[in-house]
Amino acid sequence: MRTPLTIAIAMGLMLPTAAPVFAQNSRPALYEFNGKQYETLAACQRAKKRAKARGAIAGAVLAGAGTAILGGNVGETALVAGAGALAGREIGRATVKQC
Repeated sequence: MRTPLTIAIAMGLMLPTAAPVFAQNSRPALYEFNGKQYETLAACQRAKKRAKARGAIAGAVLAGAGTAILGGNVGETALVAGAGALAGREIGRATVKQC
């Protein structure tokens, strides 16, 4: 039969292996944007800015290419690409959770 001292020593040897598991979850994420979590406000704002820029570029490219394929002239293509950039920027910016 094991003595209480033996059990205490065995538990003491197991404790350091379990401690790192608890240490990993000690810092909660403070900011969330678009389903991702960030620890600092600056990182969250950078992600938000990148989302706006990507949306603007995607909107401009898709709208401009669509107008060019459908036979629009240069002025119409530029105008529609600008409108697509604004729409893409708003889509990239609009999320449920903001930082």
